[in-house]
Amino acid sequence: MPFLSQLIGHPAESVAVIDETGEHTYGELLEQARALSSVLKQEVDADHPFIAFLAGRDAVSVVSLLAIWLAEGIALPLDPLMPVPEWEWRIRDVDARYLVYAPDSEGDAHYLMQRCGIKILKATGHEAAPSGLMALDQQKEAVVIYTSGTSRYPRGVVHTFGSVEAQVKTLCQAWQWSPEDRLLHVLPIAHIHGLVCGLLCTLAAGASCLLMPAFKTEKVWEQLASRRFTLFTAVPTIYRYMLDAWDKSSEAQQQSWQDGARTLRLAIVGSSPLPPSVHSQWLELADKPLLTRYGLTEAGMVLSQQEHGERRPECLGSPLPGVSVRLVDESGNEVNDVGELEVRSPQMFKGYHGKTDLNQQAFNDGWFRTGDMAMLDHGQYRLLGKRSIDIIKTGGYRVSALEIEAKLDAHPGIRECAILGTPCDRLGEAICACVVPVSRHINLREIREWLCTEVASYKLPTKMTLLEQLPRTPLGKVDKQGLKRVLSSPTQQFIT
Repeated sequence: MPFLSQLIGHPAESVAVIDETGEHTYGELLEQARALSSVLKQEVDADHPFIAFLAGRDAVSVVSLLAIWLAEGIALPLDPLMPVPEWEWRIRDVDARYLVYAPDSEGDAHYLMQRCGIKILKATGHEAAPSGLMALDQQKEAVVIYTSGTSRYPRGVVHTFGSVEAQVKTLCQAWQWSPEDRLLHVLPIAHIHGLVCGLLCTLAAGASCLLMPAFKTEKVWEQLASRRFTLFTAVPTIYRYMLDAWDKSSEAQQQSWQDGARTLRLAIVGSSPLPPSVHSQWLELADKPLLTRYGLTEAGMVLSQQEHGERRPECLGSPLPGVSVRLVDESGNEVNDVGELEVRSPQMFKGYHGKTDLNQQAFNDGWFRTGDMAMLDHGQYRLLGKRSIDIIKTGGYRVSALEIEAKLDAHPGIRECAILGTPCDRLGEAICACVVPVSRHINLREIREWLCTEVASYKLPTKMTLLEQLPRTPLGKVDKQGLKRVLSSPTQQFIT
């Protein structure tokens, strides 16, 4: 069994996880997981193998996950920061019959028990006879992770022990994880980025991670200033918050924070496009560029820049070890220029839970269809956006929303922006720019005049509007489906 068998090989006294309650060793976590699993084994139903757990960033979540696997269940992590209806929807979607919870989540657990008719079990305090480890089929289902919600409804992505192990193995190799590494972990464990890139890579490598219960900018900087960490991985939004806090801090604070950032071996970024301004600001602060990676819930991490290679902000790197990619046209034929990115690797998910038709549509002759348009740019792949929403067909042209967003992001008066296509009788789709300004004293017409010098005329937004903020998914991606609903409000004002 991946991870569980490796945990036995790590020194039992080595610290694996640090949370608000203190340090937790590999031996301690495994002992608690075995005790909990002996109770779960009595409850797991072969016809209903999904076991939910409230996946806070703490040692209890690690124990819960390992125990579910030891009990031969399929883990369903629930993000504590999500609203209760989201938990309920996921529990009903997989028909989970059991929920493991931490002591401080007892109120939520009892509410879900009443709403869903689910049995609940506290994760700690068990004294049952510890269970032993067993060999598991690599094809056995291990975990279901829901997509971030950029599609209309989140989809339950089912991974096997084999696919999860392949993901961890390739990342440990590519990013050269070692027992000496220390990760500052700030991402949700209920998502592929936080679970695999963060937690499971830590456990597989025999390293340690500090699990922060919630992202608070100054708390993160204070931890980095301790100079104890070698790895940090986050989404672009988090890096932007950190840089904003840096700009507002005192000179003494800046020096301390900068020393901590420069101690990092790798600062990794992914899950959404990296604004060039964030890349350049971090490079100046940390004296090392961010390392960009690209992945999907369905396929794990697919592309990554190299630790000692060129790291351009507009590119995502090359395929990770064991991963094959290709670009195809609308007919599914391989092309050498611009096309949809397709992936094939041992990391691939087993399927979407309960979505037989969707599973068939997701593949093209064994290749997973990512829906992302890309091009090869001097040996690295460059993302052009989602085929369904970021590739705008306007006036006979195909325009990448991400390209225009990168240009607008470079303007000093713009904090962030989003580009999307809106229906237009004359053009097919009109390019609409949603701008979050640095201050209210901004003139959108002047912004468009400035953009005229940066992009071709057919790429210019024909509609522009100001927003206080952009709607986002739990992982920080801009929710463009939600943004479309915002723009459909009759009170929303545009310049044309």
